[in-house]
Amino acid sequence: MTGPHLEFFEHLDWYRHEDCERLPQELAWSRGECPVVRSGYDGGQYVVSRYDDLRTIGEHPDVFSSSTPGVHHVPVPLPPLDLDPPLHRDFRQFLNPYFSRSFLQRYVPEMRRLADSLIDDVIDKGQVEFVSQFAIPFTAGSLARVVIDDDNETRMELAIQAVTGVATGDQTAYARVAGVAAEILEERAAGPSGRDDVLQSLVTARVDGGRPLSGAEQLGVVTVLLLGGLDTTRGAIAHIGRYLAELPGFEQRLRRPEWVKHDLEELLRYTSTVSVMGRTVTKDNELLGCPLKEGDRLAVHWQSGNRDETKFEHADELWFDRQKNPHIAFGVGIHRCIGQHFARLQIEVAFDRLLRRLTNFSIVPGTTVKETAGVVLLAPAEMFLSFDPIHDSAAV
Repeated sequence: MTGPHLEFFEHLDWYRHEDCERLPQELAWSRGECPVVRSGYDGGQYVVSRYDDLRTIGEHPDVFSSSTPGVHHVPVPLPPLDLDPPLHRDFRQFLNPYFSRSFLQRYVPEMRRLADSLIDDVIDKGQVEFVSQFAIPFTAGSLARVVIDDDNETRMELAIQAVTGVATGDQTAYARVAGVAAEILEERAAGPSGRDDVLQSLVTARVDGGRPLSGAEQLGVVTVLLLGGLDTTRGAIAHIGRYLAELPGFEQRLRRPEWVKHDLEELLRYTSTVSVMGRTVTKDNELLGCPLKEGDRLAVHWQSGNRDETKFEHADELWFDRQKNPHIAFGVGIHRCIGQHFARLQIEVAFDRLLRRLTNFSIVPGTTVKETAGVVLLAPAEMFLSFDPIHDSAAV
């Protein structure tokens, strides 16, 4: 089989903007004609596009390993993202309680205060660059507070600044985050802290038959939690902000309390901000008749699965009348995103606070929405919104 579609995938660059723009139509072709298609990216990989096949891969980690979880090789350990059973289970076992919705409720008041302070900064101006002035600082500040929860407010502020730097592409920011985390971990290891949070769990956890985590593993977990929680939730919030400005009636939908129980799931399916991840074949097998060899790499395209026409009616539309929505925006199987409840909670808090105080959103005339390319596919990267303030104090 030859042709322009195969040529596109062979030369696909996940981070080239024009490829990301064209990718949805090429993935639609792939789902219909060649659901396991070869790409030459990063030494070669197979792109998997159909919903059922993606579920098969996610549910069989013994055959499809997460040892290379990205679409390109990463030179540093990223536990538990790059771990397979049984070690993966040990890490998730001690981390899961700190990302349950019930545990995360303790951070909601701080998240509300953060959102309100960001709104305070722009409300009198009548417009906002929504990504840099709201979505990034809100998600970075919220994530820093959950992952690096510290009573030392000066150090906590340094952590928030460093995590915000990570979100904005500052190449020095990871080292600053690691420095803050390492300092706190060292203090916690020196004696009882009385704390019950993510960093304390890294000190007390035992894995692999009873050993403590190494320093590299501790900092690797911190890195994974930041990587997994920054661009993704920021992208979802930015998408929803754009819909507020562009979709008639959308603001009214978000003003209904029940939107977070139904409409949010459709928004997550449709945006699927974690669009693609990597897997490595551990045993020779055939997937839809495509011979795969041990060591072959796969690009599992969750967003393509969420647009699979055989699984979702009106798959390429934001369709709020959907009754069943088994989306895979957070992945499938043992690596289903640990931060899924935190992502939903951030989105809920962000738009609750925004819509208490602002209304009538629109794109500022004369501006265009700039998008970022990559595995968080074409999320708004710069977007100027105008709005009207709500002066009724009862609304706040």
